[in-house]
Amino acid sequence: MEVDRTLQREILERLREAYPSQVRTKALVPVDEDPLRDKQFAGTIMYLEEHGLLKGGVIVSTNGQFAWSASKITAAGLDFLEDDGGLTAILGTVTVKLHADTIRELMLAKVDAAPLPPTEKSALKKAISTLSGEALKEIAKKLVAAGMDSAPDAIAFLKGLLH
Repeated sequence: MEVDRTLQREILERLREAYPSQVRTKALVPVDEDPLRDKQFAGTIMYLEEHGLLKGGVIVSTNGQFAWSASKITAAGLDFLEDDGGLTAILGTVTVKLHADTIRELMLAKVDAAPLPPTEKSALKKAISTLSGEALKEIAKKLVAAGMDSAPDAIAFLKGLLH
């Protein structure tokens, strides 16, 4: 079966219009009597159900016949249709928190490893040690931005970590 994105979208949009009610699955999209078209439609309903975008829909009997039940779009299906990903995107956001001490330690370690004269290292380490949490936060943002600006090096680094 070929995946028909247009048919998928049409099914989900019709279910969204009816939400929170169920819809007779066979009434979702005009389906002619062509058995291959029924098979495509049934496969699409099953595919969407397997991905958790709708509930119910179709049961395939042992002889290959389709039994149609009611369908209902799920929260994941509603979010899928939203341009911003809906609540799924919001709830799936990962927040990374670094304490000021951790940022400070990372910066101090980098200064220690740098090929600088001892007096320069000492002055930098002293300046880092006296930075406020807010100043560390701003410096960390700038360091991340600078790292992203060096994307080819960042990509090579990531490949090394992940392989």
